[in-house]
Amino acid sequence: MRTFRLVEKSLQPSCREIQVEGEADLAVADQLREALERAASEHNQILIALQRCEFIDSTAIAVILQAQSRMATRGQRIAVHGASGQVHRILSITGLTQNGLVFETADEALRASE
Repeated sequence: MRTFRLVEKSLQPSCREIQVEGEADLAVADQLREALERAASEHNQILIALQRCEFIDSTAIAVILQAQSRMATRGQRIAVHGASGQVHRILSITGLTQNGLVFETADEALRASE
């Protein structure tokens, strides 16, 4: 099992990617929230990469949805990509794969914002 870690990088001048590694749950929700708030203060779009995320719980999902709501009111956008296995299944069960938030790849997420 991977240790939780966030790896951030700029994909474009107005887009920041946050790679989530390990388990995104109640224990690390504040770190995720802070990273999303920081990125939103500097970028118009945030992509959350979940390829290396092994587990996500309702707390982490709530953090992402709250960020999505805040960003939408400011004309900004957030998207999730790369979820697989159990993480993708959880996102599907919660209906998030049907609302334009979840994409297979970063390229798909970026194209959807054009």
